[in-house]
Amino acid sequence: MNDSTVKAIKSYMGLGAYVYMALPNTKYNAEEGGYKNSFNHWEELSEWLEEHPEYKGGNVGIDLDRSPLVVVDVDQHGKDGLHSLKVFLKSREVDPATISETYLEKTAGGGWHVFYKCEDKETKQRLISAMDGLDPLNSGGVIVAPSVIDGNEYKATTGLANIQDKPQWVDELDQDKTNNKEQNSQRHTRYSVEERWGMIANGFEKGQRNDQATSLIGWLLSYQLHPRRALEIAEVANDRSLEPLSYQELEKVYTSVLKREIAKAKRREANNG
Repeated sequence: MNDSTVKAIKSYMGLGAYVYMALPNTKYNAEEGGYKNSFNHWEELSEWLEEHPEYKGGNVGIDLDRSPLVVVDVDQHGKDGLHSLKVFLKSREVDPATISETYLEKTAGGGWHVFYKCEDKETKQRLISAMDGLDPLNSGGVIVAPSVIDGNEYKATTGLANIQDKPQWVDELDQDKTNNKEQNSQRHTRYSVEERWGMIANGFEKGQRNDQATSLIGWLLSYQLHPRRALEIAEVANDRSLEPLSYQELEKVYTSVLKREIAKAKRREANNG
């Protein structure tokens, strides 16, 4: 691990952030606990790295569950999150230029991470798709600079010392979220066995997490795997996701799928009887 990476990690920790390491060229920590293998003191992380040397050249992540930070993820991959953010800010009579006053990172996917300090988190949740291409995040793991995915870097475009306190508009993003509507109208895709194993190895993909979690759990239960074991495997996949579902949301998906599978089994028994 080079000196600039160590310096960046210590700077995050100086803000009170808990830092974890991801495997090189990935967005996940593959050890038990996933992104929760996070530390607020360099000495502790350094000791962990000695025990897991394969992570020494890996990517850097922040455990938002334990850190006094919130991140607005502005997606520019297939969506124009920056346009959505500008429209939203103008509707709140906020100058869009104010986002450049806080700590900003350009992501490997070409989007932006807008960081704010948030000491008091009443809830820990990830409000995915609050608006088209906008995800306000205050839980789970998030990859930060200096990290590299497929040759593309996460780069800071403003100084970490510029980070501002969370403004009111961040909390207002969820008032316009279309999350429930999207989930209710979401088309559940059939995934191949290879794709499902990919979910376990690499986590769920952003924008498809509920769909993929539903598919994976249903697939596992179809093999008459013990229900709790199926949930444990789904938790592993979720922890390896760049932007995991909250545990409560994953539990809801699991419960819904389990009820559906139980109902199917009862119908089969009735038909056979």
